[in-house]
Amino acid sequence: MRTYWTAHGLAALGHEVHVVTNAREAAAPFRMHMRRVDWERCQASYGTGSVTIHWTDPVDRSQFYIPMASPFVSKLATVAATAHHAHGFDVIFSHYLEPYGIAGYLTAQMTGLPHVVRMAGSDAGRLWRHPQFEALYDHVLRSAEIVVAAHAVAARAAEHGVDPGRIAAGGGYGLPEDLFTAEGPRLDLKGLKAEIETDRELQGAMWGDFVPDRPYFGIYGKLGENKGTFVLLSALHRLKRAGANVGLVALAHGRPQIEDRFRRQVQELGLTDRVLQIPFLPHWRVPEFLRGCLAVCCLEQGFPIGFHSPITPFEVLLCGACLVGSTEVIRKLPNWERLVHGYSCIAIEDVNDVAALSERLAAIVADPDPIAFVGTRARIFAREEQESVDFPQRLESILRRAVRREPATANILGIAHGRRDEIDRLPLTRMAAQALANVDGKPVTTTAAGTPLQAIDLEGAQDILVEINRSVGNGRIKRASLAQAVAAEIAIAAAERELSGSHDAAAGDLLFRLHTPRWAICELDIGTLVPVNDHQFRTLRFDYDVSEFRGATSVADLPPTASLRSSYVVVFRQEANRNPLIVDAMTARFLELVDGRKTVAEILGQLDQDDPVSASGNWPQWVENLFLWGLIGLRHVDAGAKGLGCARAPVTD
Repeated sequence: MRTYWTAHGLAALGHEVHVVTNAREAAAPFRMHMRRVDWERCQASYGTGSVTIHWTDPVDRSQFYIPMASPFVSKLATVAATAHHAHGFDVIFSHYLEPYGIAGYLTAQMTGLPHVVRMAGSDAGRLWRHPQFEALYDHVLRSAEIVVAAHAVAARAAEHGVDPGRIAAGGGYGLPEDLFTAEGPRLDLKGLKAEIETDRELQGAMWGDFVPDRPYFGIYGKLGENKGTFVLLSALHRLKRAGANVGLVALAHGRPQIEDRFRRQVQELGLTDRVLQIPFLPHWRVPEFLRGCLAVCCLEQGFPIGFHSPITPFEVLLCGACLVGSTEVIRKLPNWERLVHGYSCIAIEDVNDVAALSERLAAIVADPDPIAFVGTRARIFAREEQESVDFPQRLESILRRAVRREPATANILGIAHGRRDEIDRLPLTRMAAQALANVDGKPVTTTAAGTPLQAIDLEGAQDILVEINRSVGNGRIKRASLAQAVAAEIAIAAAERELSGSHDAAAGDLLFRLHTPRWAICELDIGTLVPVNDHQFRTLRFDYDVSEFRGATSVADLPPTASLRSSYVVVFRQEANRNPLIVDAMTARFLELVDGRKTVAEILGQLDQDDPVSASGNWPQWVENLFLWGLIGLRHVDAGAKGLGCARAPVTD
C-alpha cells in the first residue's frame, strides 16, 4: 500500500518510476481481489512522470530446484538490473528488507547505482533480530547510500555500523483526499460476492452468512490475537445475546492457523449469520468499505514491535468514519493529543476487557446519532495533520541526495531519539553560547568553558546567561534580546523540570478529557459545560514578548530588544513531550479561573467583567480550541444528563 502511494506520488512530481514486484505471486488469503480496472490502475502517466510495473513470473517447472521455493530475490534483482539496462535508472529504492532490500542490494552491486533502503516494522523489529538474517541485513544497511529510518530503528542501525550521516527520517505518509473522503460510493457486498464467484483462487476468501441488511462494524488488515480479533468476536456474541441487531464485516485475513481459528470461533459462538469475511481489496477501494461501516474497529494491543505504526486508523479518520481504537493504536497517531474520546474517536483502554468493549459497541448500536459528528471531527483532525506532511517530497529529497552521493542528514541526534530531552529544550541558549565563544568570527563547536554546544543542560544554561548579561552590559553583544531569550528559555525548561514527576501520569490522560454520560457527543453546548484541568501544566508570564524569539536560528534573527508587553507561555510536564504554547492574556486568565466548579458561561462572565472588549467575539469556538489543544477538559454539570446538545431518537423494539 505504501509503495503504491509512493510510486504514484513520485510520478506525479514528474519522475519516471519503475516498480519491480513479486505481488502477482501472492496467493490467498493475502492476495487482493483485483478487477481489470484495478490492474490497469497500477500503471499510470502523469505528464512527464509515469509508473511502469515489472512483474516477476509466478513459480513454475522452469524455476524448479531442490528444496523448492520461488526464488524471489534472484528474480527481483535480475528483473531490476535488466530494466536498468533498458531504461537507465538513477537510484534504487527498496521498501522492506525481505526480499526487497536484499534484491535492491544485489541490483546496486550489479549496476553501480546508489541504493536507498527503507524498513517498515516487522522486518526491523523481528526479522533483523533473527540470527540467520542479522549479519546479512547489517551488511545491506551498511552498504546502502541512505537508510531511511527514525527513532529506535535509526539508533539500532547506527549501533550496527551504519554511518549516522547516512540515516534519514523519511517523514510521514499522505493519502489522496479525493479518495479518502466521507462522500463517495459504498462497497456493494452483494456485487462483490458475484465478482468473487468468478475468481476460482479467491472463492474461499469470502466466508460467512451475514446479509448486509442491518448495520455492521468493520475491521480490516491482519487477523491476530494482538489485533483484538478474537476479543471482538466475544463482544459481538454478547451483543447478539443482548438483542443488538448488528453484524461484522471483516476485510481481514491471516495465516492458515489464524484463519481457521477465526472461522472456528465464529461458528462456536453462533455468529455465522452475523459475520462476513471478504477478500483483501486494493488500497483505493478501502474508502468504499469504510463508508459502509457503522464504526470501524482498530483494536491492536500488545503488539510486540513498539515502533510499528499502522496507517489504518488514520485512513478511518480521513474518511470521516467513526474510529473505535485501542489507546495503543490511537497514541501512535501523529499529534494524537488533539483526539478526544467521545468527541472525535472512541478509545478502548483495555481491548481484552470484553464487558467494557461490548458495552461501548452496544452504545453505538443503540444510539447512532453521534456517529456523523464524531466522523466529521475526525476528518477535520486528519486533514489538518496531512497539511504538515511533506509526502512524497521528503522521500524525493532523500533520493536526490542519494543520486548525488551526498550525506542524508546532519542531525542524527534528532532522528535517533524520539523524545525531547533537556538539551533539546535549549536551542536559543546554544545559539547564545556560540555567540559568546565566536565573537572573533571563527566557527566553534564548544562554549567558552569548553562544553560542547550540543551538551548544554539547565545548569550550564544559567551560567551562560550570566555571561550573556555581562557581554550585553559591556557592549560585546549588541542585542539585549539575546539575554531575554535565554532567560525565557531557562524559565520554561525549569518549569518543565519542576512539573516532571509531580503528578500521577494517569491523572492527566488527554485522550479522556471529555466527561459525558453519553458514549459520544453531537454538538457541544459549550456554555453549560464545566472546564477542568489536572494542573499538569503551568502558565508563565513574561514582561516582554517572547513570541519575537520564535523561529530564530541566529542572533541576527532576534530584535535589538524584545517589545515590553506581557506575554504568556503554557508549559507542560516533561513526560508529556509537548512543546510550550504561547497564549494570549485572555487564555491565561481563563485557565486561571478554571476550578472544576464554574461553567464556561460563568468564567466568561467573569472575563467580561474584567475586560468587556477582550471577552467579546466567537467565544464558543475559542473555548473549544482550548479543549482541542488539551488545555482543559470538559464535563457536564449534571452527571445524570441524557446527552449534550443532541436529542436522542426514540428506541422501539
